Amino acid sequence: MAKVRLSVNGMKCDACENLIHDALLAKEGVIAAKADHEAKCVEIDYDESKVDLETLKQTIADQGFKVEGFGKQTLLEQIKAFLESLLKFFKS
Repeated sequence: MAKVRLSVNGMKCDACENLIHDALLAKEGVIAAKADHEAKCVEIDYDESKVDLETLKQTIADQGFKVEGFGKQTLLEQIKAFLESLLKFFKS
């Protein structure tokens, strides 16, 4: 049994959380999944003998969300992330 917490960008509402939750629970080996759009994270309990972490990350990405550190980031995504971090800095 394993537990992982992934940073996920692109979630905006409860519907986004439900989309990720349902997609993950449809995978054999996923015991529990909780997405939180405000914290921008997904927590997953899974049986690593039935499903691997890369499959779980891909499942989230297949729903249209970006898992931090998974897949290649386009230049546009890199610029957007940089600008978002600047905005957070100046707002604080």
